[in-house]
Amino acid sequence: MTWKRVAALAFLLGVSADAVTFSSPKDGFSITAPAGWKQASYPGTNVVFMAPKPLASFQPNVNVLVQPLPAGITQKKYHDLSLKQLDTVMTDGKILSQRATTLGGQPANEVIYQGRQGKATLYFHATYAVKGRQAYILTGTTVLGSQATLLPAMKTFVSSFKILS
Repeated sequence: MTWKRVAALAFLLGVSADAVTFSSPKDGFSITAPAGWKQASYPGTNVVFMAPKPLASFQPNVNVLVQPLPAGITQKKYHDLSLKQLDTVMTDGKILSQRATTLGGQPANEVIYQGRQGKATLYFHATYAVKGRQAYILTGTTVLGSQATLLPAMKTFVSSFKILS
């Protein structure tokens, strides 16, 4: 296969030479960052990737958090608890939309919401699934009003997620 064909195939599949794949066998997942986004670390996340350019004083990001759960927590229970907690963890939190979906082959929920953190009003795109005694939570965050730039990155991020165990 020629270089041009490989490049064309990568483009069609949404893969880039600078896309980074992160794998955590310990936490049971792998994921590919949006092309051009750089891996960073942030307390409380398993992995975070930052957008190439900040917007105003905020750096858009996508991240994965793996949360251990007590026995008996189902996807529905986890989803219901997540919705109830929005008011307690977010100032002026407001759910914009929610729907059932899949994540890594598992039943999942997608919740899009907004809220304030400090002086910034942010837009959040979360997709999460429960498997066994773990919740896998993928979140993309940007400044409210610039969500159109986050959506393609989040779509790629979510579709690349794989549960390893």
